[in-house]
Amino acid sequence: MNLLPESCPECSSLLWTRAGTARPDSRTGSGADRARRETGLARHLANRHPHLIPGWVPGCERCGELDAALRQAQEQGLLGAGAHQAGAEHRALHLLTRS
Repeated sequence: MNLLPESCPECSSLLWTRAGTARPDSRTGSGADRARRETGLARHLANRHPHLIPGWVPGCERCGELDAALRQAQEQGLLGAGAHQAGAEHRALHLLTRS
């Protein structure tokens, strides 16, 4: 995978952890373990490398839900940083799940 900045040591570490090479037993870990590792990498990307994060992905049901919720919250004046963070982390996951 060549989407992460090679100069970022945290990206490198998180990518190796995601791949399951940081711990010998992690390849046989649960799906929840893998999801937690991917979420950690997505969170890092959203926080440290926002320029890499794609926009909302057409056809992705979750993207549509988050986009609609953010728009509604903004219209009601209820938009907080956490809402933007959730959207950015979800969109970052798209970088990690490309075929």
